[in-house]
Amino acid sequence: MGRCHYDAATQLAKSPQLFGSADHLAGIAAECAIKAMLLDFFGSVQDSPLGIPYSPAIRNRPTQSQRQADKARKASEHGHLPTVWDQLLLLASGHHGATVLAQIPQQNPFRESADEWNVAHRYRDSGQISEQRVKRHLAAARTVIAAYQLAK
Repeated sequence: MGRCHYDAATQLAKSPQLFGSADHLAGIAAECAIKAMLLDFFGSVQDSPLGIPYSPAIRNRPTQSQRQADKARKASEHGHLPTVWDQLLLLASGHHGATVLAQIPQQNPFRESADEWNVAHRYRDSGQISEQRVKRHLAAARTVIAAYQLAK
Protein backbone atom coordinates (compact mmCIF):
# COMPACT_ATOMS: atom_id res chain seq x y z
CA MET A 1 0.00 0.00 0.00
CA GLY A 2 3.02 2.29 -0.32
CA ARG A 3 4.54 2.09 3.13
CA CYS A 4 7.78 0.40 1.96
CA HIS A 5 8.26 3.03 -0.75
CA TYR A 6 7.68 5.75 1.82
CA ASP A 7 10.19 4.24 4.26
CA ALA A 8 12.80 3.97 1.50
CA ALA A 9 12.12 7.56 0.43
CA THR A 10 12.68 8.88 3.96
CA GLN A 11 16.04 7.13 4.08
CA LEU A 12 17.08 8.44 0.67
CA ALA A 13 15.99 11.98 1.59
CA LYS A 14 18.87 12.14 4.08
CA SER A 15 21.34 12.53 1.18
CA PRO A 16 21.06 15.54 -1.15
CA GLN A 17 22.51 13.52 -4.03
CA LEU A 18 19.54 11.13 -3.66
CA PHE A 19 16.74 13.74 -3.55
CA GLY A 20 15.56 12.67 -7.01
CA SER A 21 15.09 9.07 -5.94
CA ALA A 22 13.53 10.13 -2.65
CA ASP A 23 11.05 12.40 -4.42
CA HIS A 24 10.19 9.71 -6.95
CA LEU A 25 9.52 7.13 -4.23
CA ALA A 26 7.50 9.62 -2.18
CA GLY A 27 5.19 10.06 -5.18
CA ILE A 28 4.98 6.33 -5.80
CA ALA A 29 4.16 5.77 -2.11
CA ALA A 30 1.32 8.29 -2.25
CA GLU A 31 0.10 6.85 -5.54
CA CYS A 32 0.01 3.31 -4.10
CA ALA A 33 -1.95 4.45 -1.03
CA ILE A 34 -4.42 6.37 -3.19
CA LYS A 35 -4.97 3.40 -5.49
CA ALA A 36 -5.45 1.15 -2.46
CA MET A 37 -8.17 3.51 -1.21
CA LEU A 38 -9.83 3.65 -4.61
CA LEU A 39 -9.86 -0.16 -4.80
CA ASP A 40 -10.70 -0.91 -1.16
CA PHE A 41 -13.24 1.82 -0.42
CA PHE A 42 -14.55 3.55 -3.55
CA GLY A 43 -15.56 0.87 -6.03
CA SER A 44 -12.59 0.80 -8.37
CA VAL A 45 -11.54 -2.51 -9.85
CA GLN A 46 -8.39 -4.04 -11.26
CA ASP A 47 -9.62 -6.65 -13.72
CA SER A 48 -8.07 -5.56 -17.00
CA PRO A 49 -5.38 -7.64 -18.74
CA LEU A 50 -2.76 -4.96 -18.00
CA GLY A 51 -3.83 -4.70 -14.35
CA ILE A 52 -4.52 -0.97 -14.53
CA PRO A 53 -7.10 -0.11 -11.87
CA TYR A 54 -10.08 1.94 -13.01
CA SER A 55 -13.37 3.36 -11.81
CA PRO A 56 -16.50 1.76 -13.30
CA ALA A 57 -18.44 4.81 -12.08
CA ILE A 58 -16.44 7.01 -14.46
CA ARG A 59 -16.08 4.45 -17.25
CA ASN A 60 -19.79 3.58 -17.43
CA ARG A 61 -21.24 7.08 -17.55
CA PRO A 62 -23.72 7.49 -20.40
CA THR A 63 -22.12 8.98 -23.52
CA GLN A 64 -23.36 10.33 -26.80
CA SER A 65 -20.60 9.03 -29.04
CA GLN A 66 -17.80 6.51 -29.33
CA ARG A 67 -15.33 9.35 -28.92
CA GLN A 68 -16.90 10.29 -25.57
CA ALA A 69 -16.90 6.63 -24.52
CA ASP A 70 -13.19 6.37 -25.36
CA LYS A 71 -12.48 9.54 -23.35
CA ALA A 72 -14.47 8.15 -20.40
CA ARG A 73 -12.52 4.89 -20.57
CA LYS A 74 -9.21 6.75 -20.48
CA ALA A 75 -10.41 9.11 -17.73
CA SER A 76 -11.51 6.16 -15.61
CA GLU A 77 -8.02 4.63 -15.46
CA HIS A 78 -6.05 5.24 -12.28
CA GLY A 79 -2.66 6.09 -13.68
CA HIS A 80 -0.06 8.23 -11.99
CA LEU A 81 0.06 11.32 -9.86
CA PRO A 82 -0.99 14.04 -9.97
CA THR A 83 -4.15 12.86 -11.78
CA VAL A 84 -4.93 9.94 -9.44
CA TRP A 85 -5.09 12.38 -6.47
CA ASP A 86 -7.80 14.34 -8.29
CA GLN A 87 -9.66 11.08 -9.01
CA LEU A 88 -9.63 10.25 -5.30
CA LEU A 89 -11.17 13.64 -4.49
CA LEU A 90 -13.84 12.99 -7.14
CA LEU A 91 -14.70 9.43 -6.08
CA ALA A 92 -14.39 9.56 -2.28
CA SER A 93 -17.85 9.21 -0.76
CA GLY A 94 -19.71 7.69 2.15
CA HIS A 95 -18.17 7.00 5.56
CA HIS A 96 -14.75 6.11 4.14
CA GLY A 97 -14.85 9.18 1.93
CA ALA A 98 -15.62 11.49 4.84
CA THR A 99 -12.73 9.99 6.80
CA VAL A 100 -10.28 10.28 3.90
CA LEU A 101 -11.33 13.75 2.80
CA ALA A 102 -11.01 15.06 6.35
CA GLN A 103 -7.38 13.92 6.41
CA ILE A 104 -5.93 14.91 3.05
CA PRO A 105 -5.44 18.34 1.50
CA GLN A 106 -8.05 19.33 -1.07
CA GLN A 107 -5.31 21.10 -3.01
CA ASN A 108 -3.21 18.44 -4.71
CA PRO A 109 0.36 18.74 -3.34
CA PHE A 110 1.70 16.88 -6.38
CA ARG A 111 0.15 19.41 -8.79
CA GLU A 112 2.29 22.49 -8.33
CA SER A 113 2.23 24.51 -11.54
CA ALA A 114 5.97 25.19 -11.66
CA ASP A 115 7.00 21.99 -9.89
CA GLU A 116 4.43 19.32 -10.71
CA TRP A 117 5.39 15.75 -9.77
CA ASN A 118 5.61 13.42 -12.74
CA VAL A 119 6.54 9.74 -12.85
CA ALA A 120 8.98 10.62 -15.67
CA HIS A 121 11.01 12.76 -13.27
CA ARG A 122 12.83 9.58 -12.29
CA TYR A 123 15.05 10.43 -15.25
CA ARG A 124 15.92 13.87 -13.86
CA ASP A 125 19.23 14.77 -12.35
CA SER A 126 18.82 14.77 -8.54
CA GLY A 127 20.36 18.23 -8.51
CA GLN A 128 17.14 19.54 -10.06
CA ILE A 129 15.07 18.34 -7.08
CA SER A 130 15.00 20.64 -4.06
CA GLU A 131 14.90 19.56 -0.44
CA GLN A 132 11.66 21.56 0.01
CA ARG A 133 10.03 19.61 -2.81
CA VAL A 134 11.09 16.28 -1.29
CA LYS A 135 9.81 17.33 2.14
CA ARG A 136 6.47 18.46 0.67
CA HIS A 137 6.00 15.18 -1.18
CA LEU A 138 7.07 13.04 1.79
CA ALA A 139 4.57 14.89 3.99
CA ALA A 140 1.82 14.34 1.41
CA ALA A 141 2.66 10.63 1.12
CA ARG A 142 2.63 10.28 4.91
CA THR A 143 -0.76 12.01 5.05
CA VAL A 144 -2.30 9.73 2.40
CA ILE A 145 -0.93 6.58 4.04
CA ALA A 146 -2.31 7.73 7.41
CA ALA A 147 -5.70 8.50 5.81
CA TYR A 148 -5.84 4.98 4.41
CA GLN A 149 -5.06 3.49 7.82
CA LEU A 150 -7.75 5.60 9.50
CA ALA A 151 -10.36 4.67 6.92
CA LYS A 152 -9.74 0.93 7.30
